[in-house]
Amino acid sequence: MKNHLKLDLQLCFKFYKISRAILRAYQPLLNNLNLTYPQYLVMLVLWEHNNIYFSNLSKILDLKTGTLCPILKKMQNLELIEKEVPNDDCRKTIIKLTLTGEKLKEEAKDIPKLILKKLNLTENELKEINETLKKLNF
Repeated sequence: MKNHLKLDLQLCFKFYKISRAILRAYQPLLNNLNLTYPQYLVMLVLWEHNNIYFSNLSKILDLKTGTLCPILKKMQNLELIEKEVPNDDCRKTIIKLTLTGEKLKEEAKDIPKLILKKLNLTENELKEINETLKKLNF
């Protein structure tokens, strides 16, 4: 009978190891941009959807307010983003890129290719991995 409790058989452990390896690959690239990994994720969303409501950003990144607020505060201090409260609804906050945040996109444009190279993956392999991971998206 197979021992199902072996560490190497645990899917969660494989994902844990992969996640740590990927974060290590990103670290030096993001250090060059003076960004943490969570800040980079925020920037990716803003480069795609500038002028986004805080609630939508939180939903996309799957981060709670208590986690996202300090990240955004630091980014605001770095002058990468600004917050705007619409006159018609003070309960909503819009997160916007500053000119500095927009310019950072040019510096970050090669990161996806560099990560694939560091991880020794082709673009086709990445597509296959993404398709497989969609099945686990719950």
